[in-house]
Amino acid sequence: MNQTETKKNRILAACIAAATAVLSAAVPPVYAAEGDAVTAVSAGGWNEMLYAVFSGLTDADVTGVSYSGTASGTLTGDDLGYLVRDTDAGLRVDIPGLPAGTYDLSLTTSKGTVVQSGIPVSAQDRSGYAHFQYTEGVGAYQDSGLLKPGAIVLYVTDDNKDSVSVTAKDGTTVTGIGNILNSAGQDVGGGKTSGSSTAVNTNSGIIRKLAEDGTPLVIRLVGNVTAPYGLTAYNTTDFGGAKGDNGFMARMKSGKDITIEGVGPDACIDGWGLHFICEDAAPELGKSFEVRNLAFRNVPEDAVGMEGVQNGDTVTASVERCWIHHNEFYVPSIANPAESDKKQGDGACDFKRGQYFTNSYNLYDGYHKTNLVGANDSNLQYNISFHHNYWKDCAARGPLARNANIHIYNNIYEHQTDVGQDSRANSYFFSEYNLFENCDDCTVIKSGGAIKSFQDAFVNCEHETTGKAVSAKTDPVSNNNKYPDFDTNPAFSYIPTGDYILETDTANLKNLFASAGGTMDVTTTVSGTTTVGGKTDPPAEAVTGDINADGTCDKADLVLLHQFLLASGDLTEKQAASADLNADGRINAADMTLLKRLLLHQ
Repeated sequence: MNQTETKKNRILAACIAAATAVLSAAVPPVYAAEGDAVTAVSAGGWNEMLYAVFSGLTDADVTGVSYSGTASGTLTGDDLGYLVRDTDAGLRVDIPGLPAGTYDLSLTTSKGTVVQSGIPVSAQDRSGYAHFQYTEGVGAYQDSGLLKPGAIVLYVTDDNKDSVSVTAKDGTTVTGIGNILNSAGQDVGGGKTSGSSTAVNTNSGIIRKLAEDGTPLVIRLVGNVTAPYGLTAYNTTDFGGAKGDNGFMARMKSGKDITIEGVGPDACIDGWGLHFICEDAAPELGKSFEVRNLAFRNVPEDAVGMEGVQNGDTVTASVERCWIHHNEFYVPSIANPAESDKKQGDGACDFKRGQYFTNSYNLYDGYHKTNLVGANDSNLQYNISFHHNYWKDCAARGPLARNANIHIYNNIYEHQTDVGQDSRANSYFFSEYNLFENCDDCTVIKSGGAIKSFQDAFVNCEHETTGKAVSAKTDPVSNNNKYPDFDTNPAFSYIPTGDYILETDTANLKNLFASAGGTMDVTTTVSGTTTVGGKTDPPAEAVTGDINADGTCDKADLVLLHQFLLASGDLTEKQAASADLNADGRINAADMTLLKRLLLHQ
């Protein structure tokens, strides 16, 4: 044996030793049996969330999930239990709360390690008043997209809705998402909190306790969640309800830093609604509320409402920093409404007595009374943005506003049968680059209201704007609002500095909404690449090691592989496929180690 061959043998021996050590200490690339291939059906990022769907895998196959990139982490506990699930499309993984960037997703499974790499995750559009001059993050998330420190995450399904629980720092524990969220249900208030020993709202002020603890709260809904126990009662004050209301509301008193969000494309609040409200007893609370990625269906009363407290001409407890975005609201049909005008529920999303509110990227489908800003002519609410919403086949209130300064832009009104923008009681709208298509009364002004219209588009409409159309967005329009120049004064808004995302081609608004509006879509797009490894010690039928194709796996195959690695022999295409024992597309020392193991087993 010459010196060159001796050196090759030593190098090969060292490689085999190193490969053996690695294989014994770590999970190797994996083999998948024929007909059992793992494939990415869809994968991508959406508004600081990552998702992927795989065929060839089930929830039972997955033992671990991790991600790396701009941020990194591992799913454990409830995160692993609820964010990884079987769906009709395949095994689905969702990871919310990620900063914008590019990520690799890794699944440890019984079929080996599955990696989906190069997944791009986009940032949220935080344009609008909810985030104006505010850096603490609205809801339970920071502006980076990450959860706020110390946040509690509750996963709610239709199966666990009445058994999920949360505990405050003082040890108070409340069970059932209806009991947790419906703070009003704990108060007698002329009604009942219990009808029997087994029928009781046990809220115990938990929402306020968490707020006072400084604990952000995330409610993540998975799948379709019907009305839980503990909500307001029908047409009575029981459980914090009111006469004339259809009930089934979760009325959250004095919360702070709360996000209610859907996981994936199928999350739905079915038959109940949400109110986020202030009280004079804790005027510093009732702040920082977010609802996102949820479909609202069959809602008996309101879908989402936000309410402050006003005494006389003073707002004594102001609801603030509320962000309702990327949701879908579908008109209900109520068979037996408490009041005749609530056959289609009440408001889809209303805001009363507060400030700093953004309503964006929502779909409103078929609603009669859609968005109310101010319950009556004396209500005060300011600094409000409506942008990139789609009112489709709705009747009125897009929005109806009183005493409010509203920036309303890049919205779509399609077949509005009554009134779109309804400005009343000294409210002032700055409306720009909105699309009105096949509408009746696009805008209406009453009781001292005002609308400034800049570059709004009207297509086949019965009555176009009654506001003042201006040729330059800086042109002043006379109004009686508390902030008469909010649209041109940088101290009062983000508008003069252009610190918001604005589409100036109204013909593109529908395409923009189709891609960016509403809830997360079911998609077949696959971002990045998928790699699948294989099992250690695969069965003989999957890897025979019969490199020379003589029907047996023996030392002759080991010699043939050894010669190839020393570059002193060649392999046919068929032999090379058999020699790649770990199916990683390469023939190297790791394959030699696997072949030796196979021979030892024999």
